[in-house]
Amino acid sequence: MKPDRKDSKSPFKAPLGAAVSENTDAQPPIFSFEKMVPGSGYSVTCCQNDDQAALSRQLFALSRLSWRDIKSAPRHGLGTEKMERGSIKAPLPASVTEDVTFLVLRFNGKKPMIGYRDGRTFHILLLDHDFTAYKHS
Repeated sequence: MKPDRKDSKSPFKAPLGAAVSENTDAQPPIFSFEKMVPGSGYSVTCCQNDDQAALSRQLFALSRLSWRDIKSAPRHGLGTEKMERGSIKAPLPASVTEDVTFLVLRFNGKKPMIGYRDGRTFHILLLDHDFTAYKHS
């Protein structure tokens, strides 16, 4: 499917000739901090400089993989795992509905980033920099 030529200058459309895939598992993730609550104790600003730097490096590494690769990688490396809502002790943004499936990715060693996937986009909600956001087994 190609974008309409008359809208080719729109910043929200794929460039002319770009392939648009419906299979988001074959595509790399896009990361969003839009739903993260500042000052929650689990946001980027609550992390030390080394955690912030590690987060940046990890997002860069993950953005080079497809969602399929991430799903098949080890959970304490570049992989992911599902998390039950009831395991989360930290407050969640009101915009996160009950039907959301939570995922955990790691960003500095085993430090978790908790969020959810919507197509290609991973909405990062919590950075568990001190291992207090959920029950760790």
